[in-house]
Amino acid sequence: KGPETLYAGQKLNDNEWHTVRVVRRGKSLKLTVDDDVAEGTMVGDHTRLEFHNIETGIMTEKRYISVIPSSFIGHLQSLMFNGLLYIDLCKNGDIDYCELKARFGLRNIIADPVTFKTKSSYLSLATLQAYTSMHLFFQFKTTSADGFILFNSGDGSDFIAVELVKGYIHYVFDLGNGPNVIKGNSDRPLNDNQWHNVVITRDNSNTHSLKVDTRVVTQVINGAKNLDLKGDLYIAGLAQGMYSNVPKLVASRDGFQGCLASVDLNGRLPDLINDALHRSGQIERGCEAEALHKAVICSEGTVDYGASIGTIELISAVCIDLVDYGASTIELISAVCIDPPARG
Repeated sequence: KGPETLYAGQKLNDNEWHTVRVVRRGKSLKLTVDDDVAEGTMVGDHTRLEFHNIETGIMTEKRYISVIPSSFIGHLQSLMFNGLLYIDLCKNGDIDYCELKARFGLRNIIADPVTFKTKSSYLSLATLQAYTSMHLFFQFKTTSADGFILFNSGDGSDFIAVELVKGYIHYVFDLGNGPNVIKGNSDRPLNDNQWHNVVITRDNSNTHSLKVDTRVVTQVINGAKNLDLKGDLYIAGLAQGMYSNVPKLVASRDGFQGCLASVDLNGRLPDLINDALHRSGQIERGCEAEALHKAVICSEGTVDYGASIGTIELISAVCIDLVDYGASTIELISAVCIDPPARG
């Protein structure tokens, strides 16, 4: 008779653990997500289900669903199906067939990172769909204190912008009531070459929240509730001629230089490069630490160790970490610099 669908749970993309249980007895179905329960009944005369393969994280069977959901990005544990713990069976080699493309262990996930190598690099995507509500997530890593991260204009005065200003995230928007800005309350500037998580939400009650790592700022906006966006969604910057026309309260006059990853646009997980409608400047997949640092030319030379003179050989043009060798301090990137000779 076709697929049946049950829905349970809300705001599950909060990077916290959630428990899901699915129970079927004959035609009766019960879905429990944490404490939220949904029940249903299968139509038709058949009560027997036959399974051939179990897939986690991705759906390859396309016959019974019109829109294939984005693949899962996150952590999964204790997957039990009819009494069998399939993840454990796969990990221990106790199952006849298991195709594994995930990794075991709990780690910070950096999905599909992209590097914008200059402040003039940017790309554009299809319009952000956020008319009545919104949930945005992304990760960033940079050494630059300022720059556009996201911008979409709209009907009338409507717009949304996310930017880095003096090392802090600003969320700027206008739903028709005039521009507002919500500033992240991080305890220190975020241009520290570490990954940071940003979540921006807006619900049906017009409550806006900006969460940067573990710090949250919330604001309720009165008046118009809908965000009517049009045109391209710009990522990491704007075309050069657009900066002179950015809305009030938007501070950036340049693009974002650094890495973006794990971009989630209201449940849409775009491939920033393949899905781009337009690209400009130097944009590359991955995130190399060297790309984020200002180039400091290093060359082969001598170092005064105090007791003796030694020679250090450098095989990189980019220097990062400070290493103190007594009388002299030299900037090195440890991964690509040959060890100095032993003292004495």
